[in-house]
Amino acid sequence: MLQTVDRALRLLLLYEEVDQEYRVGEMAAMLGVDKSIASRLAATLANRGFLERAPGSEAFRIGPELGRLGVLSVGGSHNLIELARRPMENLAAETAETVNLARLEDRKVVNIAQVDGAHLVGVGDWVGWKTEPHATANGKVLLAFTEDSAEEISLQTPLEAFTRQTITKVRDLRSELGRVRAEGWASTLGELEEGFNGVAVPVSDAHGRCRASLSVSGPVYRMPPARLPEVAVLCKKAAGEISASLGKRRSSD
Repeated sequence: MLQTVDRALRLLLLYEEVDQEYRVGEMAAMLGVDKSIASRLAATLANRGFLERAPGSEAFRIGPELGRLGVLSVGGSHNLIELARRPMENLAAETAETVNLARLEDRKVVNIAQVDGAHLVGVGDWVGWKTEPHATANGKVLLAFTEDSAEEISLQTPLEAFTRQTITKVRDLRSELGRVRAEGWASTLGELEEGFNGVAVPVSDAHGRCRASLSVSGPVYRMPPARLPEVAVLCKKAAGEISASLGKRRSSD
């Protein structure tokens, strides 16, 4: 029984990136078990919602239940999510695009809350997913405003390229982070996925420390570069409301 539990946990730990998919044969090889064992593990985890079948494929990807538990495991985020909910809903209504709240965990960007926009074509459910910080607006904000985070970039070279627009040189990323700090907001222009743009700003606590990043993202035909500064202003307003609530919550604790 304990061996089965250990194998199931090891299987889940194979997943490290957004939309990562594994076939049963690949799982078996990485776990060092027979293919039939990997198949039973994957099927059981899928039945419980921890994995799911990738559309049009025999491969498995992370399921919604694991994302839900991921949100619960982010220490200290419960009050933050609660306080951010109304400003996030207002921001989604103002922009008609998807709004995400994210934190930096183990050098990855973890989305901890999301509010969808009004459009039928959205960006999917990102809650619980992990992404590389250099390729996302949320990640750039967290690197720029979280103490010592930018210094860890050098440990991750070369930076992974997701599209032709992804920043892959540490020198260029440091320059970008300097701009983010100066202007107070970050953007991504097809750097994680082609045709996908976003804007993010820091959410600070009563001491001015960056607690999270708040972003708005959508397809390029609705979020062209010319629109991003306008969206950034709305993001800053919403982030300011969250920060003010964090200060009030702290003073009442």
